[in-house]
Amino acid sequence: MPRYRYVRELTEAERQELEDAYRSHPDFAVRRRAHAVLLSGKGHHVGQLQDVFEVDRDTASLWIKHYEQSGLEGLLTRPRSGRSPIYTDGEILQLKALIDEDPRRVKAAQAALEAATGKSSCLDTVRRALKKSPATPGTAAGAR
Repeated sequence: MPRYRYVRELTEAERQELEDAYRSHPDFAVRRRAHAVLLSGKGHHVGQLQDVFEVDRDTASLWIKHYEQSGLEGLLTRPRSGRSPIYTDGEILQLKALIDEDPRRVKAAQAALEAATGKSSCLDTVRRALKKSPATPGTAAGAR
């Protein structure tokens, strides 16, 4: 007979906290994990959660484990590693100013920024940096 995994019995306060997270947390992933824990508390085993949420069995089991260890904090999305941005916010503003001078010469602006900062990057990186940065009035962020 297979062994099923369920979340431990939830208190009324825990259930209410999970309901609130499920209904109104700004992060979709947290809402989904809270929903899974709530369903587990109602008797749905990990295999059923796997089917409902279309995730791996280990993932559904980890959601329950993290909740049992850390409560709602365990369901929050953790920061992930990744490469830090090449350009600082100030350098992106400098790039925007260069592009504002002549919006059709992105490569020339890139070369000028490279000469000023000593940092090199490909044209795609420059375009991504421009798109990610907050738009300022009069800036040609969508320059090609």
